[in-house]
Amino acid sequence: MQTISKTLMPQVFTSLALVALLTLSASAHANPQRVQLQANFLEADVDKNDQLNVAEFKTFINLNADHKLGRAVSIRRFGMYTQAFKAIDANGDGVVTKEEIAAQAKN
Repeated sequence: MQTISKTLMPQVFTSLALVALLTLSASAHANPQRVQLQANFLEADVDKNDQLNVAEFKTFINLNADHKLGRAVSIRRFGMYTQAFKAIDANGDGVVTKEEIAAQAKN
């Protein structure tokens, strides 16, 4: 499993950047995938504080996987939620903000 994780890690980060770009794009209304990603973020954000904790992030990834968006299917299949979350949670405060997602997308 560690071999799979090491092999998939670059793809996970690339996928998260893609998800971030799609989610945070100002022109979300022009692309159905962007609209779905934004809807998934809002649905996953149970406490409506515009940030995702670990449990909410897992829901976000699962919703994206259900819609076959980005590499969310692979993240779910290999159970790489924690690795993906840590890659985005830049300041380590235990939540992922839209700003952190956008910053990851720029890298």
